[in-house]
Amino acid sequence: MVSVSYVRKQHSIGLNQYHLEWCPKYRYHSLRKKCTKEIAKQSFYETAQKYDIVIHSLAIEDDHVHLFVSLPFSLSPAKAVQLLKGRSAHTIFSKMPNFRLRYWNGNFWSPGSFIRSISNVTSGAIKNYIENQDHEKLNGTIKSVHDEANQLHLFDS
Repeated sequence: MVSVSYVRKQHSIGLNQYHLEWCPKYRYHSLRKKCTKEIAKQSFYETAQKYDIVIHSLAIEDDHVHLFVSLPFSLSPAKAVQLLKGRSAHTIFSKMPNFRLRYWNGNFWSPGSFIRSISNVTSGAIKNYIENQDHEKLNGTIKSVHDEANQLHLFDS
């Protein structure tokens, strides 16, 4: 199994990583100019810093955006997309006022998005693990996780 650095917080441990994707309204190629891409990129990084989002990878194509991110446990993927899209649209409109001519209703991004959780384990492996658990092994696994959590002070009163 691949070694992973889990995020450890006061009462939780794990990974909260996602592949996010969305596009401009009407799938226009509004991100084709380098300056527009830079404005969007800068806005994504500023938003990420403000909300403790870690951007592992970012690709801005002419008509869509891809991000691979780690989110804080308190932030849902939908809220993260809302923050990233909303703040970047505001920044793009403020720095490039001519975009208001194309997007006269004030919506730069399409309302939809693609969100997929990322893991170093496949869904088949998890399904197999759960379905083929021996009760004694499962209790041992739970005990070892609980012992590790106690060492990290996750379950202290």
